[in-house]
Amino acid sequence: MSAVLRKKIESAAGVPPSVLEIRAFWHDMGKRIEAWSLELFDVRCHFRPTGYKVIGGKSVAPIIESPNALFFGATASPGLCAIIMDPEFAIRNAAKRMRQDPASLQGASPLFLKLLFEQPAGDLWRRIATELTDHDLFKGAAPQPDATFAAGGFVPESRYLQTEFSAMLEDRPLRLLFVFQLEFMQRFARTYLRREADRKEEACSQSPRALTRSVRASAVELDAVLHRFSLSIGQCTELEIGTVLPLANVDPAQLWLSADTINGSVDIGSGELGVWKQRRAVKLRTPIASSFAREIVDL
Repeated sequence: MSAVLRKKIESAAGVPPSVLEIRAFWHDMGKRIEAWSLELFDVRCHFRPTGYKVIGGKSVAPIIESPNALFFGATASPGLCAIIMDPEFAIRNAAKRMRQDPASLQGASPLFLKLLFEQPAGDLWRRIATELTDHDLFKGAAPQPDATFAAGGFVPESRYLQTEFSAMLEDRPLRLLFVFQLEFMQRFARTYLRREADRKEEACSQSPRALTRSVRASAVELDAVLHRFSLSIGQCTELEIGTVLPLANVDPAQLWLSADTINGSVDIGSGELGVWKQRRAVKLRTPIASSFAREIVDL
């Protein structure tokens, strides 16, 4: 087994399949992080998901104790609970905001680096949480160092989904960790997959082939017209039971087949009136009008 494949298997160990199946969500999340990092560093960093892991019990302790972790209150953020930057990201962020060389901030206070990350972290949280919840994102949304206010409180009994996104900046690797409440993400994944399935079904129903099938299966009324004549509105008002309307020069061997369309009645061919198996019938003598047939074929 290759090292790459082994790493992928290990990184997804214990993660519910539904959470892994929402690939479009994780891809879009990477794009949101890219847009955010472009504003942060003035350089596009192509962030990609590089690991998924379910954590709980003693595994939450390193997150709580991390000097680079920022947490979000459960009321405003029931899904995304924490964002953690690696040391390289912390230094790069501080250097950009302080307009200094990254080398000058090596060994800087972790608390100082975290304070400089609060505003960017809040902005990134809003971009991601918009997709996750309908809550008011601007109420109680400020990042905070206390994990107990986050969903689940990061107690050992709580379970979380940790996702890692990585990128390169000037040949230096950058990592961001996002911690979601696992139960929330399972519910979100089910809803997301159902919504994606509905969108695909709707898209298929609107495809040209589906439209063609729908049109071909639609019913249209056909009239066999022997003769047409005009009456004034006044004459129409005088019509009553027993009124006789002479059909001058009517020839049963010459009638028009007319289709009822959204543009009104359209003559599509001609034929003659006759009998077929003891029933009145119409026999076509000309092909269907090419303009009418072409419109159907073009569908």
